[in-house]
Amino acid sequence: MSVADQLLAGLQLTLTGMVTVFLLLTFMVLAIGWMSKLAHRLSPPARPVPMGMSDGPPGSVDPALVSVISAAVHRYRNTRR
Repeated sequence: MSVADQLLAGLQLTLTGMVTVFLLLTFMVLAIGWMSKLAHRLSPPARPVPMGMSDGPPGSVDPALVSVISAAVHRYRNTRR
């Protein structure tokens, strides 16, 4: 077997392998897409529940939340120095 024959055989093997992998990956992408559509059709995703209204008047801020956020910002700034 000459060098040219070996190179041709290697090229054929490479192309066969690349085409096989491409076809298998394409099939997997299509199969996953179809299964996703089927899963959504069988059990649709739950709708998001709107958040409830706050107890305080509109525009008011919870002081506990402000203190927690302030402490987190203070700690972050101290660790960054």
